[in-house]
Amino acid sequence: MRSILVLLLLVSISGLGAQTPQDSSRPATDAYTLSSSASFGFLYGQSEEQVYKDAETLLSQLLWDMKPLFYYGSVLELSPLKPIQRGGAFAALSFRFGFPGKTGVMEDRDWQGAGDELTDFSAHDNYTRGAMLVDASIGVSMPIASLLVIKGYFAYSYMFFAWYGQDGYGDYSSGHQVFSGAVINFSQMWHIVSVGIAVSYPFLDIFSVSAALQLGTVASYSAQDDHLTTKIQYTDTASGGLLLEPRFEFTWSPLNKLSVALSVGYRHVSPLKGTSVSIWQGSSSTDASTPQDAGVIGSAYSVLDAGLSIKVRF
Repeated sequence: MRSILVLLLLVSISGLGAQTPQDSSRPATDAYTLSSSASFGFLYGQSEEQVYKDAETLLSQLLWDMKPLFYYGSVLELSPLKPIQRGGAFAALSFRFGFPGKTGVMEDRDWQGAGDELTDFSAHDNYTRGAMLVDASIGVSMPIASLLVIKGYFAYSYMFFAWYGQDGYGDYSSGHQVFSGAVINFSQMWHIVSVGIAVSYPFLDIFSVSAALQLGTVASYSAQDDHLTTKIQYTDTASGGLLLEPRFEFTWSPLNKLSVALSVGYRHVSPLKGTSVSIWQGSSSTDASTPQDAGVIGSAYSVLDAGLSIKVRF
């Protein structure tokens, strides 16, 4: 009898020992979830265009308003199912599109004299013709003591904006001028690479708060500026500048596969410099002049981003 009990005990122990590796080697695919979000929000701030007399002396400054620019979009994300219990890799891709319409006032300042005194100023109604923002990230999340989730990631951002200035007025050294109709078109594209870190704290099973910070630089910037009154087109290229983007988010998950998030972020790109080429377009396409070096240009970006999203997990 005693030998039978010993044999059963050995079998049980060997069975438990064999079961443990089997659980740990279980495929990790069932620990991940795919989610899709619909979002709506607004941008509030300005994109700045600069022209320099030389490497340091400012000649012209144009401010393009987004006050506000409303957008809609979607996010696709692959992430750990329960990140507070088990870490792992994650990836996210989002698209946002701006609604066309009036988004504030476009202002143009010039310092044509030898000193620092402002010589020319004009203001026009600022209309957004189109806007698209794409953000992609990939990284790793890790739970800390079943209390916090820390994420480290690489990110890429693409931004495209197209505006035009219409009507308005100008005060120049030659006098006051009133404008009617479209005066200036401007479009720009940004390619930004960055690294980020985020910390989230889930509580009461259905809520979580998170904070993130991204640091990066502009890998490539290009812009096209069409002055319709003088028929001169400027094409700009630049890179550099520093991206600083803090972001905060509050999430409510009333259902197992449904959550609602409110996020607020601030994207700031410090001034970057590059070069510009100008061409006079004349009265027709056949009258275009030879491209000319237009000197040193710059750009900067400072915009608040607030949005509401609804996420469904599959």
